[in-house]
Amino acid sequence: MERVFTMPDLGEGLEEGKIVEWLVAEGDTVELNQPFVEVETAKAVVEIPSPFAGTIVALHGTVGEDVPVGDPLATFEVSGSGTGPAEPETASLARVRSLSPDGLGLPPTPHAAGDSAPRATPPVRKLAKSLGIVLDTVAGTGPDGRVTEEDVRASSDGGGGVTAPTRRVIAVNLERQAAIPQVTTFRTVDCSALQAFRVEVGISPLPIVLAAVARTASQHPLLTAVWGGDQLLPRPEVSVGLAVDTDRGLVVPVLHDADTKTLAEIAEDIGRLAEAARSGSLAPEDLTGATIAVSNTGSYGSEAGTPILSPGTSVTLAFGVIQDRALVVDDAVVARPAATISLTFDHRVLDGAAAGRALTDLVALLQSAERLGELPR
Repeated sequence: MERVFTMPDLGEGLEEGKIVEWLVAEGDTVELNQPFVEVETAKAVVEIPSPFAGTIVALHGTVGEDVPVGDPLATFEVSGSGTGPAEPETASLARVRSLSPDGLGLPPTPHAAGDSAPRATPPVRKLAKSLGIVLDTVAGTGPDGRVTEEDVRASSDGGGGVTAPTRRVIAVNLERQAAIPQVTTFRTVDCSALQAFRVEVGISPLPIVLAAVARTASQHPLLTAVWGGDQLLPRPEVSVGLAVDTDRGLVVPVLHDADTKTLAEIAEDIGRLAEAARSGSLAPEDLTGATIAVSNTGSYGSEAGTPILSPGTSVTLAFGVIQDRALVVDDAVVARPAATISLTFDHRVLDGAAAGRALTDLVALLQSAERLGELPR
């Protein structure tokens, strides 16, 4: 029987993928999970594995074509006794290939005769993205009309008002989030205990903050709930989206089930996800499932701000830079390391009182050497 496989949801608000290369041809026999197409999103190049074992009947789309999520990608002939579909979340099986400067040895992207999609090597595509250049707007001067590095740089010098695909994705997400009634509340944290604890355990403050956020969220279920059209939908999972600045724009990979992990595991996850985000090698499952989000605005020196909600979450917390401030301690003004926490919440899900109580508990945890010591290491 014939089975049609559609473009999977590749995460984080991405609504389409560009076909980079077909790895099979019509009539080919494929095995379950055999990579059959490379698709480029605004975040990475993804190798999508076959969800069936069978024969390729039809490939829907040409190299360079943007295929919306949910549109047909390939049709398979699958025998009744053959291997059935892979796990339903087929996108979770996708393997992400980094657009590194050396291209990982990939050849120039092939194109069918008459195809209008631009010819360019992966390093040139990466350069174009980093400069905010859409390759479709660049005239190629290389062999067979291939777009070269010089072509991209010349286009960048000439301006032209082009917009990077990642920037468009971010803009669309922000427009959607702007429709949500958002409120931000602030608290100052005395970080004396936090700084002492981080030295004791030998890690940066960020994993400790994420662990504290996860514990607080597990004790205040509204922090991970979401408004579902006409009702409040609780979500027991505490999966923290962490905002990461990359040359592709802001990316929010997810630390799944953060409330069940040790500080060491959280620190390891942060390092792995941040590196994958910057190299463009995040897997689709790394970009989905966040129930609360954190932005480490202190990493670039910001004292405080009003974070915008991350898609799919009702709470985003920004942690500002830790620096000495004048605090009142025992009726005396003293210099202490301190930071500002900014908590933005969806007012449909939380009232100010509920958000305030949760933030007060988070601050109390971060300021208590005893409670910090209770976090699993």
